[in-house]
Amino acid sequence: MKTIILYGSTTGNTESLAESLASALDDKFEVLIKDVSKANVDELNNFDLILFGSSTWGSGELQDDFYDFYNNLDDIDLSGKKAGAFGVGDSAFPEFCRSVEVLEDKLKDLGAEIIIESFKWDGDVTSEAEESIQSWAEGL
Repeated sequence: MKTIILYGSTTGNTESLAESLASALDDKFEVLIKDVSKANVDELNNFDLILFGSSTWGSGELQDDFYDFYNNLDDIDLSGKKAGAFGVGDSAFPEFCRSVEVLEDKLKDLGAEIIIESFKWDGDVTSEAEESIQSWAEGL
């Protein structure tokens, strides 16, 4: 299954999760991992499985690099595609990992089938986080 992992990361935490996810899926799927700031919305048409990852900032906002890409998604139809979302947040804030929910909702709105509950990590990415994302990947 052709899979794309698009991530937005400011401090490197979401990038680390994306890399761990790519590593976990590499044996099962053909995987492309890409920083969302270097991605084009039309690329999504080339993949069967689409995974979006973003850290959450402020009052539940997406990571800054995700905005241009996100704002260009409305003209694409993802019907027939499978999808999921993951990200990092801080549970000290009321909008913990809200960006993950925003991305998941957008994928649904565009017709993608969410095939797994989103993955949300609290705080810095440690080896424990990497083990958890690999376990999450097994569900894909």
